[in-house]
Amino acid sequence: MAVGAIVLTLFGAVWWIIALACWTACPSWAIPAASAATVVLLVLCSARLKAARKIHSFDDAAALAKRKRAGMFSGIVFGIESALVALCSGLLARHGCSVWIPMAMGIIVGLHFLPLARLWEMPLYYLTGVVSVLGILGCLLVRDAGTRLLCVGSVMTSVLWLTALLLLWQTQPVQLARL
Repeated sequence: MAVGAIVLTLFGAVWWIIALACWTACPSWAIPAASAATVVLLVLCSARLKAARKIHSFDDAAALAKRKRAGMFSGIVFGIESALVALCSGLLARHGCSVWIPMAMGIIVGLHFLPLARLWEMPLYYLTGVVSVLGILGCLLVRDAGTRLLCVGSVMTSVLWLTALLLLWQTQPVQLARL
């Protein structure tokens, strides 16, 4: 879970960079605040990883095989996601609709959480996927392109960072110690 939280934190930071790049009135505090939030989340993730490494693993062969299979299928999901992002980006750019690329990416990223939720048995990912897609669809109601892109970046950042925090909360050291 801590590794997942790290990935979510980093991709949340990427979405925040997209949001800030599209914000014409970006205040001077926005980049330092985003950087600080990213660093704090990464420190929390690192602390959870360090605590988890102290726990003796009692995984049996079946659990290891299940985790290996989930990892393999996750790679397939990420590959499909990457191909869809590349395809949509290429098509939208070719047709002069580059401004819609972040919205397409946000929907694809949101949808990719649905199979991951099942693979990793993480019900939280269902919520992450649904909220991401609904949030992006809500952003489509914003008329101004720059404001819409700011909205998309903010929605994705918020969803990913909140999911990372919830994952970290679910792996509290007290819970880890009981394992």
